Amino acid sequence: MITNDLLKLARAMAEYEGWAFDGANPEDPKAGSRAWRNHNPGNLKKSPFAIATRDDFAVFINDETGFYALVWDIWQKAHGNTSTDLTGESSIYEFLKVYSGESDDEADRYARFVEKRTGILMSTPLRVLVEN
Repeated sequence: MITNDLLKLARAMAEYEGWAFDGANPEDPKAGSRAWRNHNPGNLKKSPFAIATRDDFAVFINDETGFYALVWDIWQKAHGNTSTDLTGESSIYEFLKVYSGESDDEADRYARFVEKRTGILMSTPLRVLVEN
């Protein structure tokens, strides 16, 4: 089930990943952030919903498809359908650490940002985001 908390997490991740138009000409293919140019709010590397890749990141047909690909990706990980060993018992922090592939410091910044934006503790298990 797609819950409000799952959507809140995805929106916070999109904001952190730079999914924002920076005021450039929208007709310019290099305008905005990579997330914006690729219609990929989560900066996903791969997705079954992608139509292409650019600079090793998935490209989606539109923003809505890219956003729901991010939601789907989180949902899959919350159900343990992943090659990353994440499960529903994995915390949001553990998820963001794997998702970002960054250092502990960067994962901490990411998790604190998400926690502040959503009000959901970084220690929350992923399964909580997909329960009724």
